[in-house]
Amino acid sequence: MKKALSIVLLVSLLISAMTFPAAADVDATSWATPATQETPTTTPKAPTAPAPANTAVTTSVPSGDVYTVVSGDVFWKIAAKFNMTIDELAKLNPQVKNISLIYVGDKLFVKAGATVPVATTAATPAPAAATERKLYHGFGESANYRIRGEQKDNLNITTASVIFDQDGRIVDLTWDVMEITYALFPGWVDPAADQATKDAFVASIDDVWETKREEGYAYDMTHLISKGAADNLTKKEWFEQLDYYESFFKGMTVAEVVAWNKKYTDANGRPYKMAYTEKLTDADKAVTATFTAEEAAMLVDVTTSATMALEDPHSHFITALVEAYEAREEIK
Repeated sequence: MKKALSIVLLVSLLISAMTFPAAADVDATSWATPATQETPTTTPKAPTAPAPANTAVTTSVPSGDVYTVVSGDVFWKIAAKFNMTIDELAKLNPQVKNISLIYVGDKLFVKAGATVPVATTAATPAPAAATERKLYHGFGESANYRIRGEQKDNLNITTASVIFDQDGRIVDLTWDVMEITYALFPGWVDPAADQATKDAFVASIDDVWETKREEGYAYDMTHLISKGAADNLTKKEWFEQLDYYESFFKGMTVAEVVAWNKKYTDANGRPYKMAYTEKLTDADKAVTATFTAEEAAMLVDVTTSATMALEDPHSHFITALVEAYEAREEIK
């Protein structure tokens, strides 16, 4: 049987047999993460005399060319504030390796040619006590049976493997789904059958049972293969849309992801299609009319890359994410 399926099912059994610590309260007050330092290997000596105050030396920079991240900021909000797209802001700031992980006090270029102010000191004061960064891993799983009739029913097993920091923010996220259709489930082999029969059964489903990620473009959510042309709005395949969501939610807490999904998705669980306003229903228009210009710009950016739901009969991504948080354990 496909190695990935064995891993999914084995982990499922292990998860159900373990007892995990209760989830801590989740802080949803800020999307900009406070900066942390690694613990130094040696303790620096205190200076023999008080260090002089910093003497700031700055280049001449027009007001607004450099922006300082404050509590509550997220990358898309900053881009909208300066009438830029996320890609434009990211290109101006190659020093930001992950746009979902920005920190209070970070300096971002918001105009080409800007220079970040540089501070110098006559002497270096002793550094403040460093805070050790802790990481946690959690695995969540949610299975749901989708009834469609005419031998089209399927069982969907959604998984979430997540790394959290000590503040409960997502550092890394991987979602996947094992979709078991009627055609992929020929029935269980008789336990009393001889070994040759059992081996033949396993061979019949090996390399057939794959997760949606493993299927890649062959999953064909865009119908590019079956119809010769991609017919969904984004023209993105299933795994490409999921890749976008995983990147977008980095830096958020689980509570913030849940709140985002509740606020910015329609009756079908899909994000409001602000990049395709002709697709908005009257009910959608009534809701989106209340959004700020920054929120509308964020949804334009999101829906050019991903429009599929994160919690519907196809899959339970949000539920699996919550379970991963509740099951998290510190990485030693």
